[in-house]
Amino acid sequence: MFLKKQLNFLNLKHNLYPIIIWLIPVFIAFIAQMFSFGINRVLFKNALENTATAVVFVSFALIFRHKASRVLQHILFYIFVFTNLFESAYFSIFKANISASSIFIILETNFAEATEFVDFYFNPSLILIGLFFIVIAVIYAVKPAYFKIKSVFKYQKIIFVLGVILPILAMSVRDYLQFNFIYLSVQSVREYITEQEQMLRFNIDQPTADIKGFVQEKEIDEATFVMIIGESTTRNRMSLYGYEKETTPYLDEIQSEIYKFDDVVTSHAYTIGALKDALTLHSLESTDDFSIVQLMNEAGFKTFWLSNQRPIGQYESLVTKIAMASDVYTPKNTALDGSITPFDEVLIPAFDEALKDPAKKKFIILHPLGTHMKYSDRYPSTFEHFKAEESNSSFDHQLARQRSSFYDNAVLYHDFFIQRIHEKLTQLQEASFMLYFSDHGDEVYDTIDFAGHLDDQPTPDMYEIPFFLWTNQAYQNEFSLKIDTKRPAVLRDLMHSFSDLLTVKFDDYKASKSLFSDEFKSEDRIIGNGINYDKELKR
Repeated sequence: MFLKKQLNFLNLKHNLYPIIIWLIPVFIAFIAQMFSFGINRVLFKNALENTATAVVFVSFALIFRHKASRVLQHILFYIFVFTNLFESAYFSIFKANISASSIFIILETNFAEATEFVDFYFNPSLILIGLFFIVIAVIYAVKPAYFKIKSVFKYQKIIFVLGVILPILAMSVRDYLQFNFIYLSVQSVREYITEQEQMLRFNIDQPTADIKGFVQEKEIDEATFVMIIGESTTRNRMSLYGYEKETTPYLDEIQSEIYKFDDVVTSHAYTIGALKDALTLHSLESTDDFSIVQLMNEAGFKTFWLSNQRPIGQYESLVTKIAMASDVYTPKNTALDGSITPFDEVLIPAFDEALKDPAKKKFIILHPLGTHMKYSDRYPSTFEHFKAEESNSSFDHQLARQRSSFYDNAVLYHDFFIQRIHEKLTQLQEASFMLYFSDHGDEVYDTIDFAGHLDDQPTPDMYEIPFFLWTNQAYQNEFSLKIDTKRPAVLRDLMHSFSDLLTVKFDDYKASKSLFSDEFKSEDRIIGNGINYDKELKR
């Protein structure tokens, strides 16, 4: 009798069709992710998480009465289809599980970058995955699958409430929420809002900051200091660092004139995370934080930020906020969204103007596009030197060979850009230096069958960055640095090294973290999503 009552309650005859419809997205996602990622524990955990999410959605809708329940089932089904589609596409592209940081990066991405991203990663398998999910969405629209539960028990709504609570508790206890798109989205949006609030609270877009204990140990009367922030350039594709193809002929030529550090890694494999760490002292985690621009303003330099990066919006991007603290902020990438961005040499005239500025002490930051994303758009046709058929990619297919050659050509053009800057600096009489580093690197079919960068799928090429310093004779005559190019360092500690280049100190300065200090001490480098680079990733 009790079993009969249960069967009446479930109304299986009617609900069989809705059950099948709700499980189809789980099945499609499982198959798509299996072909993308292979058969492993993550695949099955993700399938269980998706099934549990379906139970939560349906149970939540059934708490409400007939019409409201149907409307909710309709809305939640399409949300469910979208989340499975998004996860499957992400698996297909990155061969990794989606994370909160991944969604956070999407929130920090402008329309032009998103367009370039889609163009770069677009492939036929994504079309096929999309079609399967569209078909199931259309089927649902034509023939909706509404659950109907007969009224059998007096307090049966408690069952639906438990159907919401218990799966969420189970996913939380088993740590399956790390695979849940909605949970990760809420987490990343909260993180994004927190960072926006931090940017406002720390006033990093303001010229001055309260730099406690600031001391200029050596007076500088006249100087021109330059910092170039590369983009997506791994040192492992530079002949300067031993790459077999001559991708950096100019840097190779002047190698005896520069200090080339061989073991510097970035803290994150994406720009916002890496530069938040590199360009501020405490990564915006302390109330007395300040940026490298504010430090230079305090030291009495006129500051210039020349960028070929397109901001999300003038008042939104973290890097843009830091840049706006400079005396002169010049974003040169003004192409309309979706159009091809200008080549980095567009910064040269602005650099010339900065050099002509009458200020005695100048600090100029150049932020080119470097080797970002769609590598073939990063250089003019005159730099089409390396061919796909000559590629030595670790993966032998046309896309890998083609992108590998595009990347090498982009590095070659980047070397030319650095040459243009350096040649102008060599003509100056005042003390000058040129500090270069890249925010992060790119994996380009060397370790895994993938091109790009992602903390969720770490490879050495994503974190191993070029870092070198050039100083002229006038600088060398006035300043003394401890140079050991074999020191293992992380870009997160840049502010400590940079302060030694200027001979400035502040309360939280740590000589043990400065590449240019006698007191430097190496430590395990924690990068990305908590990876110990020296123990887990270093080759």
